[in-house]
Amino acid sequence: MNPSWEKYKHLWQRLDVPAKSLLLREGEICQRIYLIRQGSIRAWFDHDGKEICFQFFFEGDVVYAPESFRRQTPSPIFIGTLEPCQLYWIDPAGMNTIREDAAVYNQILDKVVERQSEDTRRFFTFLRDTPRQRYENLVQHKPEIVQRVPLQYIASYLGITQVSLSRIRNQIRPGK
Repeated sequence: MNPSWEKYKHLWQRLDVPAKSLLLREGEICQRIYLIRQGSIRAWFDHDGKEICFQFFFEGDVVYAPESFRRQTPSPIFIGTLEPCQLYWIDPAGMNTIREDAAVYNQILDKVVERQSEDTRRFFTFLRDTPRQRYENLVQHKPEIVQRVPLQYIASYLGITQVSLSRIRNQIRPGK
């Protein structure tokens, strides 16, 4: 956390969690905003019994279910750790305190808006790009996902099967 956060660090609680820990279940009301100090997290939803991954988060990212947190309504998503994580979290009362300090609050909002912009760009790739192009784009622009996330989640994130992902990976390997 940077120096401008010093006066609010008492509002943030440290949480160390193992890999594959559930931080938020679909249907629960989101009561925490997480800041990842170390580790990785994924967000997904259930579609007819199949997990659809739509976001991955890494060090420095802010993670929560925005609508659920802001409106105190049931979350439409699950949030869980992929790796052991060191997190800091804050509750709605703490965020209300920070909200009064526009400079610090805007730093948090900037991270959220940046993530939403990435998600919008990714959405458009589903409309215009082939699965191979989506994977190549992922390798080029988000190599941490390819390096740190299990293949089944990457396939889900790209909207393809694991078999298709394996074929694409084999086709683009050096020397092929």
